[in-house]
Amino acid sequence: MALVAVPGLGIAGVFAAQGFWPIFPFAGLELSALGAALWVSLRRNRYREVLRFEGGQLVVECGDLGGEVRRVLAWPRTWTRVALERGRRGNDPQRLLLMYAGRRVEIGRCLTDDERAALRGRIKELLRPVVPEGAAGAVGRGPGPSTQDMCSGE
Repeated sequence: MALVAVPGLGIAGVFAAQGFWPIFPFAGLELSALGAALWVSLRRNRYREVLRFEGGQLVVECGDLGGEVRRVLAWPRTWTRVALERGRRGNDPQRLLLMYAGRRVEIGRCLTDDERAALRGRIKELLRPVVPEGAAGAVGRGPGPSTQDMCSGE
């Protein structure tokens, strides 16, 4: 912010010294708008969704970077599905959804369509059932407990 404010106010000062003093309110307005945009951008950049694959469960934590986890979702790995849906309108980005027992949670809203497709493939790999050592023909268990809370849903 300082890299933009110092030259901007310096130029405004030069013009004000030549008698164009109304430039200061406009320079202040411009710098205020820039500061507000930077503040909003930095605040939104703190949001995180963390996916952990722990044994037979998929755990999704939603919250702020370095802050508290606000919402936790825990679903059985075997029964959870991942899908990529078209946006609600023609030009909307695709939606990456986790689904289990009729519930849907959208993740990866800040990603591009290509990144969502790559993430979908990786999640599909990780959702495969965990087979314990020595149990070659083991079959996954049925649906487990539902979510404690959801990041977002429909």
